[in-house]
Amino acid sequence: MAGPDNQRNQQLVIPAGESEISYTSRALTQKIINFEFSVKRTLATTVGPTIYEPDRPVTPDPSTVFGKMHGIFHTLLLGGQADILLVRSGTKLYRHAGWQRGWEELYSGLTDDSRAGTYPDQFVVINDKIIWTNGIDGPIIIDAHGAVHPLGFNQTPSPPSVFGPGQLNSPVWFYPNAGGYTWRGDIGTPGDVLSGVEGAVLDGAWYYYAILEDVYGNLSAPSAPSNAAWIRAVQASAYVPGSNDTTTATLDDLTRQFALRVTSSGPSHTVAVHIYRTPDTRRASVIPRLLVRLPGRDPCIFGDRRADSDLGDEMPRAVSVPTFRTRGVHQGRLVIANTPNDPGIVRISDAGFPGTFLADDYVYPDSGGAEITALASHMGRLIAFSERAVYEIVIDPQTGAPSSAVTLAQGIGCAAPRSIQALPDGMLIWLSRDGFYGADQRGSVKRISDDIHKQLFYDMNTSRYRRAVSCLDPISREYHCAIAPAGDAENRIIFCYDGQNWRRHDFNALTIDDICTTDDYRQLVLFAGQDDLGKSPQRNVFVKDHETSNYTVPARKALYRSGWYFGDATGSTPVHLRSIYLGMVDAFNEKFTIRFFRNNSWKPFLEMTDVLAIGVDDGSAVVTDVAGSAVIGTARAHEPRLFWRMVPVGLENAYSWAFEIEATYPTRINIAAISYDQSIATGGNIRGRFPLRADT
Repeated sequence: MAGPDNQRNQQLVIPAGESEISYTSRALTQKIINFEFSVKRTLATTVGPTIYEPDRPVTPDPSTVFGKMHGIFHTLLLGGQADILLVRSGTKLYRHAGWQRGWEELYSGLTDDSRAGTYPDQFVVINDKIIWTNGIDGPIIIDAHGAVHPLGFNQTPSPPSVFGPGQLNSPVWFYPNAGGYTWRGDIGTPGDVLSGVEGAVLDGAWYYYAILEDVYGNLSAPSAPSNAAWIRAVQASAYVPGSNDTTTATLDDLTRQFALRVTSSGPSHTVAVHIYRTPDTRRASVIPRLLVRLPGRDPCIFGDRRADSDLGDEMPRAVSVPTFRTRGVHQGRLVIANTPNDPGIVRISDAGFPGTFLADDYVYPDSGGAEITALASHMGRLIAFSERAVYEIVIDPQTGAPSSAVTLAQGIGCAAPRSIQALPDGMLIWLSRDGFYGADQRGSVKRISDDIHKQLFYDMNTSRYRRAVSCLDPISREYHCAIAPAGDAENRIIFCYDGQNWRRHDFNALTIDDICTTDDYRQLVLFAGQDDLGKSPQRNVFVKDHETSNYTVPARKALYRSGWYFGDATGSTPVHLRSIYLGMVDAFNEKFTIRFFRNNSWKPFLEMTDVLAIGVDDGSAVVTDVAGSAVIGTARAHEPRLFWRMVPVGLENAYSWAFEIEATYPTRINIAAISYDQSIATGGNIRGRFPLRADT
């Protein structure tokens, strides 16, 4: 009978008689390995991979330099003028320096031990700059010229020190600039008459703060407040006892200036120090306001004589840039989440400054503070994931700050931050603990991997899902996600999804540590990985769907396995299968194998190893004039033609049947359609062949 596992779309009822219907090669498939869809949407065996630079005679082979591969990323900056290909290998970050020049080291000192397997390396472009993080080392920012700096500041600057007039001695001899640090300025709060008739400067206290600015305009967290600079009350037109001096002191004589010292140097990427000062904290606000921007990062002394009324904008309350394990970009702001000390937090940067995070611009999507595993900006929504839930973060349209979070799905989360991609039709796809899920434009979430659920559950290493990486193939417009197979810690299997059906690539001895697509006219799929076939592992950058003579493709098999076919919807009608018809496109003058199975048993019932992958010659010399024997000047090019081959089967009295096609590299197959010739096995009661209860 057609059991539950066969009552999904991996079954098809075939009408009796010689079929006049041709089914597409992907209409009924249970497993497709090492096949890909061609430009004409036929199912062809995979091509490649090959190394990114097949012949580099000038510089050493990069595989002699590369260590463990952790990340790869490509983008175009400066309006497409700066072509950037980055590779993170071992403890270093490399940039491709162009053909014949190999790779140049941009940065070093990154983590390359077992901790590097916790979260994958992640890259993102914002404001024409690249942000990198691995969740362990401090995040860095890379510009179009290859300059690498820490992202913002992960530390607060030292507080400045300040000198002021302080306490005047008693008895006081009042005259201009009397006692203490007494340089004239405009600092001081005029007040009521103390004694006499001319008024006074009242007592007050002022505090200073320092904020660092980096080469991209990002600001650090403010320093602790300085020591207090204070002025004691001083009266104008003071009477000097026992003196005939008629000199008087006006308020302008009594207001002062302070001497400010920046006490320590900022980090090497500091370009300026912003000094903020409070107004008189005893008489006015305690909110610091901008005093001056001092270019440079070295200690210096500054004389402050600015009145409180001349201070600038309020001091921004930023926080130090933390190490973060996942990231995203939303409305021109960098979004980060999952810091080592606060795994449930989501922070959003200031607009235009990805290294400036204001203290109040954060939210906890999960009420219990569950760890945020991934972030995505999709269709105008900012989405956060934990392992068991999906949230939409609500953004205040006035400030751009997060205000709250709404739960979109419960019990469904994201296990792999690098698995998130958006298909051209607007569906967002990601890998969860129990398979792949998709969210449509309305935010409705559903599982899309039921067809391959058993493969994911039994054949994949679910404990390594977090290291899964993905991309969107720009040619086929398909979703590709690399996962580690069961019993292996490295990604070797790529699952491909075209919006309806799944297939997979098995690269055997090749690991896929990271994958990306080129953001230029080439539209290549690149992956950084390791070839384990040689005497020593070869670490390199590979092009997924190209081949060259300079690199030997690892041996592999291509497998196309159908689902189970039935004579009726219940699987209770026995059938005879006389033959099947394979519609193919000329691809390779070689033979491949086809096997048949019956009654839900994967033990082969029939096997044929002599099926030709090329059509018979019809006078057009397509078969005889093949590329392997082409002669320059006489050989001709042909548009690949569609042809049919009949495969006789002779399968009788089967309640279900299936078949598989297998080809060993370099044999190529290009399947366009499949048709069948089957009949009902009995002319009486269709269930008349059921065995009785005690039959043996």
